[in-house]
Amino acid sequence: MILRPAMRVIVYPKLYSWISQTRGVRPTIKIAKDKFQVTLDVRNFTKEELRVKARSEYLIIEGKHERKTKDGFVVRKFVRKFKLPKGCDPNCVKSELSPDGHLKVTALRMGCGLNHPCETFVQISDYDPNKSDDPKNQGCKNNV
Repeated sequence: MILRPAMRVIVYPKLYSWISQTRGVRPTIKIAKDKFQVTLDVRNFTKEELRVKARSEYLIIEGKHERKTKDGFVVRKFVRKFKLPKGCDPNCVKSELSPDGHLKVTALRMGCGLNHPCETFVQISDYDPNKSDDPKNQGCKNNV
């Protein structure tokens, strides 16, 4: 039993190093009345290597890192999928990458739930023929 971890280090040093690095790296999930937040340690990935997608029920975080070595390529890839709580608007999801490599993704909650049915009053405005119907201009008013 005592020799077994030592054998892993001798026989598979790269694999053992990778396993020890990834051990204990788990996302932090915070669910509050007004927001849903996921914080993930992605320090081995750059901003360009990360992708965050929000769908109607799910938040998907992907990362892919490729590096050329003398023997070929090393690819590091992950996909994390989180179910959004009721009341989260996928159009109001914001993400930011901190300098120390933590990705924080926040989705606003509209207060919907079993005891609080979700009902939103939408303001009716006058028709403006000069206003663009471009969906990019129609964002979420509740910015994080």
